[in-house]
Amino acid sequence: MSFRQEPGQPPSQPPSEVEPELRSDVVVVPRQQRPSVWATPSGIFVGVLILAMLTFGSSVALLTRVGVIASPDDEEVTATIGPARTATAAPATVRVTAGPGTAVRLDTGGYRVTFIWTLEGARDGDSALLRFSIGSRVVSEQRGALDANVFSAATGRFTVTTAQECTADGWTAEIVSIRNLTPVGEATSRAAGVTCR
Repeated sequence: MSFRQEPGQPPSQPPSEVEPELRSDVVVVPRQQRPSVWATPSGIFVGVLILAMLTFGSSVALLTRVGVIASPDDEEVTATIGPARTATAAPATVRVTAGPGTAVRLDTGGYRVTFIWTLEGARDGDSALLRFSIGSRVVSEQRGALDANVFSAATGRFTVTTAQECTADGWTAEIVSIRNLTPVGEATSRAAGVTCR
């Protein structure tokens, strides 16, 4: 395409080229961003609810926490530190002399049977194992400690009182061990049987 102008003519406009129209079959639509779950009203409500539960829940948990509660029947244990005992080469055995047992009838029909021993070499707090029998039948064994209720360290007198059923065969109590050692001497105290009705 050429362009030419003659003299004396006013300038003419150059012919314009037709620009082609832009066409596209693909349409691009910008994506809308989804708001965060926590930015919605329900998300804000859930978040505040969780924070309130944690705040108040932890306070309530601290105020009502479960602990071990001792029942009134439990004995209080008091730990005390006493002077250390001197070491001994070997534990000394205890010499035992049994005394006669006595039986007293109770209103219930049973008997209060008292057994007596004299212990030489025993101390307060020593462990003792006793075996109780009616006739030749062993009724029970009991383990305990020599304390002021049953033993006098000054006199060595050891007294045990039990409630037993009526028998004509008699009752016996034997000291099986003191300080886990077999005692030396007569360890069996006997109470005579009675006539049962």
